[in-house]
Amino acid sequence: MPAHKLLLHPKDASFRVPVKVLAERLQDLGLIGTATPLPGGEFYPAGEYFLQLVTFLGCAPSIELDPPRDPAQLETASRDGAFCHVFLDSHAQAQFRHDPRTPAPRCPHCGESVANWTALLNIIHENPAQAQWTCTACGRCGDLSTLHLRKSAALASCWVEIRGIYPSEAVPGDALLQCLGKLGGGDWQAIYLQE
Repeated sequence: MPAHKLLLHPKDASFRVPVKVLAERLQDLGLIGTATPLPGGEFYPAGEYFLQLVTFLGCAPSIELDPPRDPAQLETASRDGAFCHVFLDSHAQAQFRHDPRTPAPRCPHCGESVANWTALLNIIHENPAQAQWTCTACGRCGDLSTLHLRKSAALASCWVEIRGIYPSEAVPGDALLQCLGKLGGGDWQAIYLQE
């Protein structure tokens, strides 16, 4: 079952910060706790100030912060986003991530849907650095970062992935975004995915 995620990333798709530096900064802030190993890597449980740094919306959101105690259930619960926890990811080259239900983005110049969106996705997955598009309505060209992706897709080299958050159920607080912004890469932004 795909996990619901809130992903934070720098606006500058090429900006990269080592995971170790990112983890130290987020631990100092109180977003995350000490790394917990999994067979395919490690995750960070919610830290002491997680609920102050991530604002949950709605009148009664269901928030599970504690991972299962049974090691046999932990990997599945992490993969499925059965509790709120964080993965940190950093790549030498920008990665394009999107929700499979991402609607066709619109041209920022004329507002028309980008006609070749499906073909563009294939190109982006093969080589994110070559993610160029041309609007068939107005003829303007640009790179992926200029498209209106409706908070369901982004291109970035560095990711803070918070699992266990349904789309638009929570938003990063100003203190969290300011902390990340001090790392560099311009303002940090949020998207929602199910992957």
